[in-house]
Amino acid sequence: MNKKLLLTGACAAMLCACGGTGIRPAKDGAAVAMQRQTFKLLKTPDPEFEAELEGVLSSSYEAVTKAHSDGTGFFAYTLTPKGAVYPLSEIEVSCLVQEGGPSSAGKRLCAEFFQELDLRIEKALAARR
Repeated sequence: MNKKLLLTGACAAMLCACGGTGIRPAKDGAAVAMQRQTFKLLKTPDPEFEAELEGVLSSSYEAVTKAHSDGTGFFAYTLTPKGAVYPLSEIEVSCLVQEGGPSSAGKRLCAEFFQELDLRIEKALAARR
């Protein structure tokens, strides 16, 4: 039960961080969405998968940042539930980079992040099918 509350709270915090109306243009080097990707997950609630999802996201992020520990760029991510009936049946993940930074580095980091995330989500979903 605590994991479910933790995930619900984390999702609510991420929604608040995005303002709920999408990402607005940033000023003064703030983070902006470089890329977004939607993932279709499970059609019904699965508390174990929901708890695992946080680890899938963070391990994907860590794999990319570790590969680029030489300082070739910085990025962050947000998760927005998009499911109509069950909010986590579909999620949108945004890759955020600093506005005004080198766009080629941001695109590369985001592409690697989404590639890693896609592999890990597919592996987690395959274990439940």
